Amino acid sequence: MSPRRAAFAAAGLPCLLLAALPRHWLEASMLRHMLLQLPLLVAAGWLLAGRNQRLQSIAAMIDQHGVTGLTALLFVSAYWMIPRALELSINSPMLEAAKFASLLLLGALIPGSLKRANWIVHLFFLGNFSWMMAIAGIQYQNMPQQLCNAYLLDDQINTGIALVITSIAIAVVWCWRLAPLINAVNLLQNNHHVPSTTEPDVDRHAGPRILCRHPQGCRTIPGLQRRHRRQLDAAPGPHGRFLVDRDAG
Repeated sequence: MSPRRAAFAAAGLPCLLLAALPRHWLEASMLRHMLLQLPLLVAAGWLLAGRNQRLQSIAAMIDQHGVTGLTALLFVSAYWMIPRALELSINSPMLEAAKFASLLLLGALIPGSLKRANWIVHLFFLGNFSWMMAIAGIQYQNMPQQLCNAYLLDDQINTGIALVITSIAIAVVWCWRLAPLINAVNLLQNNHHVPSTTEPDVDRHAGPRILCRHPQGCRTIPGLQRRHRRQLDAAPGPHGRFLVDRDAG
């Protein structure tokens, strides 16, 4: 194991212990349960297994462009944002184990999915994730009754406020990290076409032309259409050899 992977694993173990050992205290509050324990489990999976090359190579076979892992992010997070699901996990050891396993596996898959996905895929999935979290938070605040028996209404409202703030923070951080990449792509696109100094000096907006050796110069051929590539076709003529330039702008 490389020193860097060992450092990540050493950081992931405390996250797992912090999520598991004070479990009863964390799960006593909806706010701590949803916004502290669940992220700690995802972070633990990320740090413990997110850089495992064998796991990432297996995941890459079913995770083209990061779609599978990011879809799992939406479904798993949506389920565990349901207050009734949190309540059932408190009362059922089997569901508690499923919660730990699903979030640890999600944390292990997310790093590879984010690397395989381009910024458009990021925008779609992380935008939906932030939007879903914000909508859930607004619903928690507007509901006049408890959504489950395990948590009080005040705790539910506080959790809703925290979800909205977290969704905004995720969107801001994502945009901040992506801005340099978008600027680099725009710069490459602007510099993609550099005019060559060896090309003939012709008006590219005037349509196709004949470049000939006749003393009277060049004449435009009507009816020729512009092409996506520049093609020079040699053709004989009465006054010598001339070139037909089918040029694209």
